[in-house]
Amino acid sequence: SICDAWGKRSGMSRRIYFHANVTRTLRLAASNVFGCSTDLAWLTVIMCAMFRLFPQQQRMMLILKASCRDGPGEGQMVAFLSEARVFALDTGDPSSATILEVHQQIQRVRLSRDWRAPEPFEFGLCVYVNIVSAMVNSLPSGYRHVVRETSPPSYWDSVAYSHLNLRIDQLRMDEWDFRIFHHDSAWGWDWPTSFAYHLGEVIRRMAMDPLSPLMEVEAVRTNPGTNGSGPGQARMACEDSPAAPRQKRSKEDAASGENGPPAKSLRLSKDPGHGH
Repeated sequence: SICDAWGKRSGMSRRIYFHANVTRTLRLAASNVFGCSTDLAWLTVIMCAMFRLFPQQQRMMLILKASCRDGPGEGQMVAFLSEARVFALDTGDPSSATILEVHQQIQRVRLSRDWRAPEPFEFGLCVYVNIVSAMVNSLPSGYRHVVRETSPPSYWDSVAYSHLNLRIDQLRMDEWDFRIFHHDSAWGWDWPTSFAYHLGEVIRRMAMDPLSPLMEVEAVRTNPGTNGSGPGQARMACEDSPAAPRQKRSKEDAASGENGPPAKSLRLSKDPGHGH
């Protein structure tokens, strides 16, 4: 029988808050520079940030929550047909790879639907992203899509079944609820901080210089817990470390920094290149 718990590991949950200037920059870069949708721009930002954080990993597997209306006439069906689809992303030569090249790989796969269903156990080897866009400008006059922001996570520790699991919900035109459902705890407490920094740096580059090298030496800040290795290697290197006990944090703990990391949420400030 197939073990559904393969890939199960200790994880951590966080939330990242973006200043409106950052998300507005992303939207304008998507429409005016890349000529794509904002959700495709988010995928580009996420995967470029991951490649920058793990510079020795030249290939990563990405799983998307997709509509799966691939066949003729399926777009007219009224049904819940979303399902997970996986494909590989390659940077090739890290010294010459660009943000635009990563974007074009993702765009080609999405347009051609050149993906497949994940194999058994494959979720544990992938980055999983679920983006839910709001109907901002597509409703009749006087109507508005109301989206409720979810509460912050009650626990900072969690169970991880993938290297990284993200849920991104659009609340308004330039407001997004960016949640890290879990990331591998082997990456350490500070990994989301580095991740937020690289998200902002990639957004800045998308708007100003999408052809610049993806992994400039002076810009890449490798997470100390990974030593520049890939997500899988990072996990294996730290598997013997004792897991933190599951503790619920009170408001007083969150303010004082006790029982875990200083905060469960990160904020990315006006300057997308330096704040987090």
